[in-house]
Amino acid sequence: MQTPANAPDKTPWGSFWSLTVIQSMNALNEKGVQFLLIGLGIWMAMELQYSLSVLIVLPFVLFSPLGGWLADRWCKTRLLQAMVLLQVFVLAGMSLGLWLENLNLAIFCFAVFCVQAMFFSPAKKGLVKDIVGSQHIGFASGVMEISTMLALLVGQIGALYLIYTLLKLWGPDSGWQAAALPCACCTAGAVVVFIMSLFMPRYPAQSTRPFSWQLLWCHFSQLRMLWQNKVLRNSEIGIGFFWFLASVMMLIVLQMAAEANPVQSKDDFLQVLGQQKDSALLFAWLSGGSISGGLCASIICARKIRTWVATVGGIGMPLGCVALALLPYGTPLFFAALTFTGFTAAGYLVPLNALLQDRADDDKRGDVIAAGNLIDCGLGIVAVLLQGGMKAAGMSPQWQCGMLALGSALVAAFIIRHTKA
Repeated sequence: MQTPANAPDKTPWGSFWSLTVIQSMNALNEKGVQFLLIGLGIWMAMELQYSLSVLIVLPFVLFSPLGGWLADRWCKTRLLQAMVLLQVFVLAGMSLGLWLENLNLAIFCFAVFCVQAMFFSPAKKGLVKDIVGSQHIGFASGVMEISTMLALLVGQIGALYLIYTLLKLWGPDSGWQAAALPCACCTAGAVVVFIMSLFMPRYPAQSTRPFSWQLLWCHFSQLRMLWQNKVLRNSEIGIGFFWFLASVMMLIVLQMAAEANPVQSKDDFLQVLGQQKDSALLFAWLSGGSISGGLCASIICARKIRTWVATVGGIGMPLGCVALALLPYGTPLFFAALTFTGFTAAGYLVPLNALLQDRADDDKRGDVIAAGNLIDCGLGIVAVLLQGGMKAAGMSPQWQCGMLALGSALVAAFIIRHTKA
């Protein structure tokens, strides 16, 4: 039954904003401790960034069907609370590992955190529609994506800045302590959001499907279910390409920063950390544009999913990439192009993400989100391999942006033609 246009809005917005804070803190903590370990690895003359990146993606590749089934079969709020509580124990264990100077314990706890994030994702995304309904899903989905981007940015920059600052303050022998203190602060924040999660409303499970061991290897059947629905398929193609674009663009930007600010000696860990810190600040231009674009798209889609927003964003993305390919690095116009690319890309993402969550059947929403996560992570791996291959082949960052512009134009043309709300 349609709600009259003049009826009061009964949406429990307080619960939605609580969910936004909870998922933002989860994202901030995950990215923060990842870069604390990367900073610690630089201090120890170890390259941990590649192995940690694999640890983040691997649970989504291995266990996505199980995560989707849990989100559909059980109360999403209960699952969310369990995952936030697990986050508290994981961060406490990581803090202990860092304090005891036990790197294996710290990395093991981070691996468990990555598994937690995989189960957390379909639960928190599935709760969005339960709380706000179809009418507000465009706005709510956009806000969730914006808050995630902001949290990831704060976690990345904050971790590198803190470990860099504490090493300068406490001396070059205090690497373990410089990583342990921020990690302990993340643990305290996780305790706060766990208490918040206890007040979240509960919604009944939408599925009665029993557990089956096939959930451990039914990835292709889950993907087939998503692929057979035209709207879901086309939306996920657009969403997956956004995360592919974001991954490649981040690596290109970091390559630009490294080439513009070469490190004289890899043994000078403060100099290396300083370069990483500057790279993270450069990435802030891109993320700042994404946050602004996502906010604008969320406001436009506040009452209804408007796919023309994705059309405008799809046109802007290749234009931004072309500008990055042509403009000199470090100039005001270059930073403006970087921000513009992030702005249009986020505007492109918001309605597609809302469409995916809204059009999924209630009893299959967790499965659809899990299948989408699997595609996004797979494209993330492709992005790393592609950018690494272009870099190894001697292709300049500007030429890489040009290739990205071509791919953006092709995908945008597909989305504009085939995706309708």
